Amino acid sequence: MDMEQFLSLLLTIVAGAGGYLIVTFWFQPILRYREIKYRVVADLIFFANARDLENQNGDLRDDTLKRMESNRRCASELEAIYSDRPRPYRCWLQCRKENPKKASEGLIGLSNSTTWRDAEPFEKSVKENLKFSG
Repeated sequence: MDMEQFLSLLLTIVAGAGGYLIVTFWFQPILRYREIKYRVVADLIFFANARDLENQNGDLRDDTLKRMESNRRCASELEAIYSDRPRPYRCWLQCRKENPKKASEGLIGLSNSTTWRDAEPFEKSVKENLKFSG
């Protein structure tokens, strides 16, 4: 193996390792955050018709319980992914005035709401902090 082949091999290994690190620590957290964000938005749309949170007998409806569980899960995932995102991406989100931490708090409030009138401000907060206009 001559010097040119060795340098080519070394450069290939360094480029592969660099690409792996960029994808693992830069792109995957961003993609995971966006996946969670779009899941929250999809859940808000899907459960928008669950305005009657209780059955006639006073028990919570099944879709209400699913909505509550989904909101709690997404809130915890938003909190968990918050520090994993790269700093430039966090700065970009701040420039857009997108605040996942406040959205997470709104999701917890939304999941704890027992009446739709109580849930409405939390839903508005989540939409506002994730920059969802629908």
